[in-house]
Amino acid sequence: MKNYLKAMDRGEVTNFSRNSYEVIFSVFMIAAAYFYRDSPQVVYPRILYFFLLLLGSNFTFNYFLRRRTAVNLWLIDLILLVNFWIITGVVYYSGGGSSYFWVLYLLPVFAASLMGSFKDALGVVLLCSLAITVMAWPLGDLATVLALAVKGAVLAFSAGVVYNTAQSRRRAEAWLAFKRGQVESLERKVTESESSIVRTASAVEMGTLVSGVMHDLGNAVSVILLSAQLSAEEEAPEKADMERILKASRYAKGLISAAMSIVRGQDYVFEPVHLKEPAEGAALLTNYSARKKNAAVELAFPPDLPPVRASRAHIERVLINTVANSLSFVPEKGLVRVAARPAEGGVLLEISDNGPGFPARMLLKDDVTAFETTRPELGGTGLGLYVCSQIVRRHGGTMKLSNPPGGGSLISVFLPLAGPRAAEPAEL
Repeated sequence: MKNYLKAMDRGEVTNFSRNSYEVIFSVFMIAAAYFYRDSPQVVYPRILYFFLLLLGSNFTFNYFLRRRTAVNLWLIDLILLVNFWIITGVVYYSGGGSSYFWVLYLLPVFAASLMGSFKDALGVVLLCSLAITVMAWPLGDLATVLALAVKGAVLAFSAGVVYNTAQSRRRAEAWLAFKRGQVESLERKVTESESSIVRTASAVEMGTLVSGVMHDLGNAVSVILLSAQLSAEEEAPEKADMERILKASRYAKGLISAAMSIVRGQDYVFEPVHLKEPAEGAALLTNYSARKKNAAVELAFPPDLPPVRASRAHIERVLINTVANSLSFVPEKGLVRVAARPAEGGVLLEISDNGPGFPARMLLKDDVTAFETTRPELGGTGLGLYVCSQIVRRHGGTMKLSNPPGGGSLISVFLPLAGPRAAEPAEL
């Protein structure tokens, strides 16, 4: 039984009519029947009942179809048969084979041509032509035969035109669906490429920082070991040695915590963040690079600066990248300044330096693009500032590069207090 039902399944149709042309056509025909009520061919009021039945059925069908996204073809067939039966009644009570209301058969012909297959359209045309022929039987003269031929030709021609139009529309929709699929596929590839770029950037960041982190961590561990050794050799450990152990331990812990925030910084966890904290972590991790140039990293954060809703690890990543970028360009004994101040609806972070400034080509663009570096000979990938811009965008903020009139470079980052408007997935 299940196999039988499966074999009988004709599928569903989604491009069925949801307009009211059948209702409008029925109203027009009711008016025509009323004005021709004195015609000897019109059986009044029976024809009017059939017109009202046609109008009511089409109202009901349209009301039902407007609430469906797909309809089984068997239901469409049932609707066509009901309309065919009602229209046959109209034609029968208005003169039969000589009735002018035979044009109502165009309604099921149009519907079958629009929604069904070629066989469906052909079947409805043959059924309507057969009904007209039966009601005109017997065929008395050549004029009757020619009239029937004309009516059949009109039905067939109308079905052909509507069917071809419907097929053209379906082909166009299929082509659009195909192109839309291609666009979505390309979009997925772009997203995957961006994720790959960002993962590459993470590896580059860690590779750049690891030597400095290990160097400073080694110094901290050396202080801890030497101070602990001195304390162990003395009967009464000196307070200064214990303080050095505590200070070096806190420094090592902060160094490891700041470095691990980059490794763990794949998931965005938005929470209230005081920006001075990630700035101090960034200064700690870039301290080795600063000392190699005898440069200084200066922090300027007012005590009343409001917290922002942000992902702490990612904001620290932005500050590490921007500070490291500035340190790579400042001269010997240069200065990098990280400042923050309240702005309308958020906080403005400014990372400035006394280096040569950004190239003009980078300032001409509205957005920071990937792989644009000014230091390819030093292994620069052009990913650092690009990743920063993507992180800031994910926070609902903006990032702008500029060269101040006094020289150097300036990176301005605006972060809204409320964070991003909507949490969308990101992998930065």
